[in-house]
Order: sequence, then structure tokens, then C-alpha cells
Amino acid sequence: MILIGWTDYKTTDFALTVFYFAPVVLATWRAGRKAGWFIAVLCGVTVLTADLMVPRSGRAIALSYMNAGILVLASVALAELVSSHRRAHQRLEALLALRTVSLTEIHHRVKNNLQIVSSLLRLQSNKFADPAVRDVFTECRDRINAMARLHEELYNEHGQSHLDFAPHLRELAEMLLRSHKPAGCKLALNVSANRVPLDLDQSILLSLIANELLLNALKHAFHGCATGKVDAELRTTQDRVTLTIRDDGNGFVPRPIEIEEPRGTGLDLVRAMSRQLGGEFAINRIPAGGMCAAISFRSKVSRQQPGVHR
Repeated sequence: MILIGWTDYKTTDFALTVFYFAPVVLATWRAGRKAGWFIAVLCGVTVLTADLMVPRSGRAIALSYMNAGILVLASVALAELVSSHRRAHQRLEALLALRTVSLTEIHHRVKNNLQIVSSLLRLQSNKFADPAVRDVFTECRDRINAMARLHEELYNEHGQSHLDFAPHLRELAEMLLRSHKPAGCKLALNVSANRVPLDLDQSILLSLIANELLLNALKHAFHGCATGKVDAELRTTQDRVTLTIRDDGNGFVPRPIEIEEPRGTGLDLVRAMSRQLGGEFAINRIPAGGMCAAISFRSKVSRQQPGVHR
């Protein structure tokens, strides 16, 4: 107390902050309001005891009691302020934890519902003998499974609002290759992607676009080919994301005029979803053989360090 009193006498404001207010703040934040009050009273007793150890007149002694009381009141007010801030901080943490649990539960339920729809489509497709009809059901199931997988990945991220699209692109490409590999063709798949964080809306649209472009290459590019290669690239340049699907197959063969292609599927669907992303879509024939389809759009999520997944 002598040391504190002497330091208080020499430095005033420094001692007030370090020896009195700082302990009150720390005690209140760590142990609660009662601990802050106790330290506040202890600070007042310390100041009063240190002042009374110096011989003074009666008026100076009364002033010492007044100073000690003011310090106690100021410290108690500070303890109340810190206690209110601590309670607000705890409420925010509880709300954040509840939000995280709610989001993960929502993604989990959406994923389960999509898988149920996929199973119903598979059961329904078994009722048809026409291969063309069954292919339509299979394509719909592929799209639904792609969306379900995205929700599953977000569920595994424990409430994150965005995910890294690069691993999803690789998984999607490998899954489509296993289920739609051209007969009699030894096909090589190369996936090269930057780390691209996307929100759920952009992830779903880009996943469906990648599904359509990869499926188009697997189904139409390698008829009569013994070997082939499909490249999928995902790149970021500043705040723009570019997805490129390239193959070295037969290239795009226009349908005969008398065969009308159903609207809302295939490339029409890709163009519609590209507009939803606010992006630019282009498909071109490669002079050496094959096709190259690319979509470029602006990401809504700030880009992080671009590691490359191969």
C-alpha cells in the first residue's frame, strides 16, 4: 500500500489506470460483477489507507475519504459497464452458435431431401424400357446429386456460408466419368483448379454448369474414338472466376433441322444459368480437334490465397 500510495502521489493518472481501473476491468471480465465490485472497494480502501498514512489536517483527511469514495464509485461504474459488455458478448456468442447449428441442420436436411428425390427418380426410371427416357431421368439425378453434394459439403464446414469449389469440381468430374464413360474409349481426365471460395448460390449454378458441360463432352465428343482427354480448369483473376471444360474429341456436330432439341436442357440450360451468374459463356471449336467451353463471372466472396488442386 505504501508503494502504491507513493506511486500514486508521483504519477497520479498512470497509477489510477494501472493499479485501480485495470484490475477492476480484468476481474469483472474474467469473474463477473461481484468480483469487479470487490476489487473496486479494495481499490478505495487502498487509496484511503495510503492517504491516511501521511500526517494531515482534519480537512485533508475528509478530502481523502471523499477521493476514496469517488474512486470506488467510478470503479463500480466501470465494473457495471464491463459486465454489460461481457453479457452482450456472451449473448452474441450464443446467437452465433445457434446460427451455426441452424445452418448446418438446414444444409443436412436439404441434402437428405435431395437424395430422397434422386432415389424417387431412380425408382421411376426403372418403369421405362426406352433408353432415351431413362437417360433423361439419369441426367436429372446427376443435377440433383450435384446440388445435394454441395449442401453436404457446407454441412461438413459447420455453418460456413461459402466453400472451396475446387475439390467439388474434381469430385463431380470423377463421378460423371465413372457413370458416363464412353464405351470402348480410354478416357483421361485432368482437373486443375485454384482455390475458389464461392457462396451457395454461385456454387449451385456453377456446379450445374460444370455438370452439363462435362456430361455433354462425355456423351457426344468421343463416339468412335479409342482414346480421349477431358480437361477441367478453374482459375481466378483478381475478382473473376473462369471455368473451362475442354475435350479433344469429335467436336460439336449440329443436330439436323428436322430433329428438334428440347428447350431448357443442355447448352440452353448452361446459357440461362450463365446469365443468372452475370457471367459470359462461350463455346468454340478447337482447330486441332475438340471443343472448348468457358464461363467467366465475378465472385461475390473475397478471394483468398489461391492454392492449386490437381
